[in-house]
This record gives sequence, structure tokens and C-alpha cells, in this order.
Amino acid sequence: MKSPKNKTFELQTELGMYCRTGLNEPKTSIQNHTFQYRRLVFNIIKDTLKTAFPIAKELIGKHRWKKTVSYFFENHKCQTPQVWKLPFEFYEFYTQNAFPFKKEFPFLLDLLLYEWLEIEIFMMEDLEIEPFTNQKELQSEILVPNPEIRIFPISYPFHIKNANEIKKKDKGQYFVTIHRDYFTKQVKFNDFSYPFVEMLLKINEESTSILQLEEIFSKYEKDQKNIQKEVKQFLDFSIENNLILGYKPI
Repeated sequence: MKSPKNKTFELQTELGMYCRTGLNEPKTSIQNHTFQYRRLVFNIIKDTLKTAFPIAKELIGKHRWKKTVSYFFENHKCQTPQVWKLPFEFYEFYTQNAFPFKKEFPFLLDLLLYEWLEIEIFMMEDLEIEPFTNQKELQSEILVPNPEIRIFPISYPFHIKNANEIKKKDKGQYFVTIHRDYFTKQVKFNDFSYPFVEMLLKINEESTSILQLEEIFSKYEKDQKNIQKEVKQFLDFSIENNLILGYKPI
């Protein structure tokens, strides 16, 4: 025997589809105001994406952005009930669909992910932090990293250059760190060369001392004084900017 249809669910589904497409307006108890639902829902989507992707929006222009957001709204079945996660679904939607301007903006995909990561890291749950001290007594002391971080490799320098000014000749290998400050909880960005990235990865993957960092940097520099100088500059910058929290207490 077939179970009776759930009329409430059917109406919700029809209303949801109407909000997305503007077609086949369902019968509701407040028929005169049903059209307002679509306007309100679309405004939430539009404002959320506008806030999440300000650089991408400026890059492709208002007209293209409006059409892209409308196409997303009409054709994407949202999976998350949390509005703040919707920008990631927009990023995924862009990767999976053909847009006529994709070739014109080859770094737009990376840019969307870059802007999403700022939201993701800001909203992420607090991670467990090892005890740390700012006092360094021995060269072999273990460094304590800030675990609330992403290291993002990109091919175009939109993190350090106006996106509208980026040309094909700018294509290369770049690395940007995106982390949440331990004290202020604000998200910060930093541009790093690969030797510094390798050291930062090492610190985040396993217990690492300053001597071990010098061993890593010795692959890129042979002069010991320069090695120590570069590692010190890396540590000073990383601690000052909260990429490294300090040293593990003895």
C-alpha cells in the first residue's frame, strides 16, 4: 500500500522551485504575497555572494556577475542549510559549469577559492593549541605553530596585485598563507617564497626545532651565516604575524 503524499513537503518543494526559477507559482495561503518569497530569497543569495567575493565581482564586472549569480540561483540545488557556506557551493558550481568568460579570466577559479578560504578560516571551529611560551632558551627548542592556517599555491599574484592589472606575463608560482590570528581572531594573508613555505609546512606537520629549519634552508643557501640570518628573519616575521605562536615549554 502506498503511503499518502506529504502535502507540506510537496508545497515546500514547489515553493523552493518557484523561488529559484520564478515559474509555476504554487498555491499558498497568502497567494498575494507569494512572489515576495522569491525576491527575499534571491536577495539573501545575492548579498551573501556579493559579500563573499568582492574582488571576483569587480573583476568580471557588474553585468556578468549579475547574470552568473542569477544562473547559479536558478540552476543550483543548495545543499547546505547554513548561509555562510553557500559561497563554497558557488565556487563548486563555477568549476562544474561552462561560462563564456572562463578563458578571459584564467585565474578566476583560484580567486573564488582564495576569497572563500577567508570565510572558511574565519568561521572554523577553534583548534586545539599546544602550550607555548615566547621565551627561547635553547637553539634546539621546539616551535609551536598556529594550526588555524591554509597554505595556498596559486599561478597568478592576485593576493599582492590588483586583479584588474594582472596579465598573462604574471603567471608563475606563488604561495599565500591564510591564517586566523590567535589573539584577535582576524584572518590575515601573507606572501611567501617556497623555502619559507617548506619551513612552515614542516613546523605544522611535526615537532620542529630551529636547527631543523636551518637544515631545510641549507638546500637553498650554502653560506651558514646567510642561512641563520634568513631563518631568523622567517621566525621573527612568523612570530610577529602569529603564524608561529612561540616555543614549546620545557
